[in-house]
Amino acid sequence: MHSAQAAGTCREEDPRFGAVCGGYLGLLATPPVVLLVAWTVSQSALALAVTLVGSLVTVALATAWWLRPRPSLAVALGATRKRWVFIALAVGYAVAGFAQTGAVGPVGLVAVACGLLASVFGIAIAVMSHTRYAVAATAGRSALARWTASWPEREQRRRLRNGGTLAGVATVGFAVGAILESSLLQYTGQVLFPSGFVLITTGGTRTAVATDAGLEVRHPGARRFYAWDDLSGYDLDSEALVLTREWGADLRFATADIDDVSLVEWTLAERLDDA
Repeated sequence: MHSAQAAGTCREEDPRFGAVCGGYLGLLATPPVVLLVAWTVSQSALALAVTLVGSLVTVALATAWWLRPRPSLAVALGATRKRWVFIALAVGYAVAGFAQTGAVGPVGLVAVACGLLASVFGIAIAVMSHTRYAVAATAGRSALARWTASWPEREQRRRLRNGGTLAGVATVGFAVGAILESSLLQYTGQVLFPSGFVLITTGGTRTAVATDAGLEVRHPGARRFYAWDDLSGYDLDSEALVLTREWGADLRFATADIDDVSLVEWTLAERLDDA
């Protein structure tokens, strides 16, 4: 995804990204260490608790220390779709831990908890890395057009409906799992609920900045970057401005919120096909 555009334009150190990656790796590394200690040294609760905390802190600090002076790694990761792999790995880790609970006992439940928590860190890694890529890719670029707009009204209603349904199903599933003492239902509800919550709470305004390199979309606390080659066209009417992506969901903005529609349309027409 045009990572060359971002070369040489990243900060000198990035302790926050290193800390998040450290937490992610620490969570995934801890259950095997705890299991090894339980099998070879001691199964006492105190020994396993000390091992859990010690392993988590050691791996997290070592990873954060190693990544801190290497901010270019975050930019390179954010330029590819591989950044989403961390979430899938963490969820798969939790599923594997659940499947092995009968063989490894409570350590399996520790693996499930660590995997689910690591998936949250995985989301943070994906968002933070792409934000850093967006900043690097647009550094020094002049803004050709800028607009701030919310989602179109129809899209907002759809997101609220889908997010509410997903969150509701997750809540009911968790409750039923608690009544039936089904760990699978409870863990599934815990995984699905954040997805519904995200759909409900991310319908606010975004600022889009068009540059000669591509389009940067600024969300509260995060940024996304789309090179012009990643966008296949646009459609503009009285309700919505829709930017069509080659891969992934289209970008939608409420036309009524855009201050200078003519400038935006001219900028897009110069670089994209009118759908």
